[in-house]
Amino acid sequence: MKLTSALNSFLQGFYASLAPPGDTGLPPTTHAFYEAIILPAVQSEEFRKRLLANPEAVLAEAGVALPEGVVVHFVENTEDTVYIAIPPYIGG
Repeated sequence: MKLTSALNSFLQGFYASLAPPGDTGLPPTTHAFYEAIILPAVQSEEFRKRLLANPEAVLAEAGVALPEGVVVHFVENTEDTVYIAIPPYIGG
């Protein structure tokens, strides 16, 4: 299995684990974010394009207010490219 296939499969499983229905045990904000952003991004090509091109506007439409100075980037994993975000550096 190619690394990109394995990572995409892992991420799909991760997103599926966040999916409704039922009590997921997730905070309501996580559930709402999944419903408003993640689910449409994997089901609607038009929504996905808008999210990639102008995330701030799409998030605002979903009621997500970003703090001043915060920039959000959504990136698209493909069969050949996988993006993995690492947390901010906290070491000293």
